[in-house]
Amino acid sequence: MKKSDFVVAIVLGLGVVLVVKYFQPQEPEQEVLELPPRQPPVAVQPPAIRHPVPEHPPQIEPPVAEPATTGPEPQQEEPAAEAAATVPENPLPPLDDSDDRLKQDLYMLAARQTLESLFNLNRIIRRFVVTVDNLPRKHLLHSRYRSNRMVRGRLQVGKDSQGLYLREANFARYDTFVDLLESMDSNRLVALYLHYYPLIQEAYEDLGYPSAYFNDRLIDVIDQLLATPDIDGRIALVQPHVLYKYADPELEALSAGQKVLIRIGPRNAARVKSKLRELRQALS
Repeated sequence: MKKSDFVVAIVLGLGVVLVVKYFQPQEPEQEVLELPPRQPPVAVQPPAIRHPVPEHPPQIEPPVAEPATTGPEPQQEEPAAEAAATVPENPLPPLDDSDDRLKQDLYMLAARQTLESLFNLNRIIRRFVVTVDNLPRKHLLHSRYRSNRMVRGRLQVGKDSQGLYLREANFARYDTFVDLLESMDSNRLVALYLHYYPLIQEAYEDLGYPSAYFNDRLIDVIDQLLATPDIDGRIALVQPHVLYKYADPELEALSAGQKVLIRIGPRNAARVKSKLRELRQALS
């Protein structure tokens, strides 16, 4: 065989290999949770705990209903604390293998279809920790890191002679999230949190806080959200570039979580704050 023929044969052979490899069916890519890069390790010291989690789920007293003036006597309901929030006593799974167990427990709190439509149930505990940790910051992380899925619909903005403003129609975009939060039994929710707390704390330490206590961070976040100003009137906006901002500098200076509470509207914000007060009482 001539040298030139030998070279041609090699080239053709490589071409066939590449073509076969290219057209072979590819393995589907595994879904990978992208989380913020971990912080560099620091000297580990025991956290100075300000809000230790209770050893047992405390009973959250339901709101006292006003007595009816007429009608039959209301039936006595079983105290919510008895259903307490019974949680499985099985040993906790490893953090990165906890999704299946936690999903089954969450489905006891709310309908599976609702939860899966509103939240990303992949690496649930890690997403929860990242979301909570970022609420007091100036900007939220990208949605691919967070627990909740994107809110459906576009931001509803109106314009009149006074300028841009947030339309009341925008508040309804968040109703499903708030309805779900309000419907969850607070006793069971707290019990589930306490049951999985060792894994939650582990995820928080992995995020870059080996000497911090997650429940302290959660209480601080709740307190900041509860301090969000109540806005009943017009919410003026400006659009200096692509994104909208609050026209009031004081509102624009709030944390990302506080801005969300304003964006969901006064009625929804009041409902969220009511639930947060219940949970804070049980967790502090």
